[in-house]
Amino acid sequence: MGPSVFSVLGVLIYVSVLLSSSLADPRTTQVTRICTNRTALAANRVTFVANFVAAMDGLTRQLFAQGYGSVVTGSGSNMVYAFGECMRDLSQTDCDLCFAQCKIQIPRCFPFQLGTRAGRILYDGCCLRYDDYNFFNESLGPVDSTICATEQFSGNTTVFEDYVTELGKNLTLEAPKKDGFFVGSVTGGNTSVYGLAQCWKFTNDCRKCLNDSFSRIASCPPRREGRAINAGCYLRYSTEKFYYNNTVTAAAGRNTGRRLAIIVATTSSAFALLLIVAVAGIVRRKVSEKRRERRLLGLLANTVNKSKLNFSYETLEKATNYFDCSNKLGQGGSGSVYKGILPNGKPIAIKRLVFNTRQWVEHFFNEVNLINGIHHKNLVGLLGCSITGPESLLVYEYIPNLSLLDHLFGCSLILGFLALPSSLTLEAF
Repeated sequence: MGPSVFSVLGVLIYVSVLLSSSLADPRTTQVTRICTNRTALAANRVTFVANFVAAMDGLTRQLFAQGYGSVVTGSGSNMVYAFGECMRDLSQTDCDLCFAQCKIQIPRCFPFQLGTRAGRILYDGCCLRYDDYNFFNESLGPVDSTICATEQFSGNTTVFEDYVTELGKNLTLEAPKKDGFFVGSVTGGNTSVYGLAQCWKFTNDCRKCLNDSFSRIASCPPRREGRAINAGCYLRYSTEKFYYNNTVTAAAGRNTGRRLAIIVATTSSAFALLLIVAVAGIVRRKVSEKRRERRLLGLLANTVNKSKLNFSYETLEKATNYFDCSNKLGQGGSGSVYKGILPNGKPIAIKRLVFNTRQWVEHFFNEVNLINGIHHKNLVGLLGCSITGPESLLVYEYIPNLSLLDHLFGCSLILGFLALPSSLTLEAF
């Protein structure tokens, strides 16, 4: 990631500081931010970033209209699922301000980096999540967590723990009955405990989610505050009253609308700038990589064409009857093998390679040349290769009675490679 991206993030952080001085109380204390790296799915990073930004824009419109929203953008491995929701005791103005904070902070998960395809951020007043799979019906998830405050309750801890337990039971019992949201308190003597329970709109089992949250948050007392964060719900207790009694609070004044318009415009501009910087960096990097690989491939092709190892792709294609399934001998992690007949009648085995590394161009010919010079009873003979066609091919001696598969995919091939220098990659073979 180039310095320009960090400059953009600096702007976003600066805007977030400005937002903290808003007139209302949107509860914009960040509770947690979770970024998930997954490399199992291949995706076009530029397209994924564009879908991510589109999802954020779609969520913004829904959050501003109703306090929650869900959006699905893209297709295939570039799909983005996004969800956002405010705590239901917040006013719409406070909800808008809280979600604006979420939008500013969620890019810190860097969705335009390879492998980072999911992020979740939770404030005391709202949440935002995006992922590359449909999580809308989840109640529990692998990154659910419990956060306990460090400060201890200074009064009678036995009474305090009993109050937290009583409050937790009330919250988990009442919230599912009241559309997934409930606030309440337990007070006696000098001890008061306040709590909030909310299931996200998409949750398919609110009671299960809150019961799990309650079982985990019970470990927090005698600490003064605790939060349980599940995929489908949120549960919090505190010795300080942090929620509004009514589900909708009074408007914050005439200037709030103007401030909100400025915030929306600022966050939208920041996302646009972030997208431009990310796409420009990715395109520049890809162009540089392509140029380098073309240069290396050109040098390699020139060397191979002048050697005795060169086979034309067309010759090998015809030898296998265009890689007809009837000529397929086997399949391995590094490629599939086909039987072929050269124009002179000689049978051969042709391996279609699957490469998983960008460095293969640098090592391919050196390995082919080296293996060609090795003669060992446990190593099938390598006749040559083809790299000028749409895919890279290795040409081996054909061994009848299916023993070729043992050489190409079994332990015998590995034994033959034991003498190779450790600096050479064996992935391509």
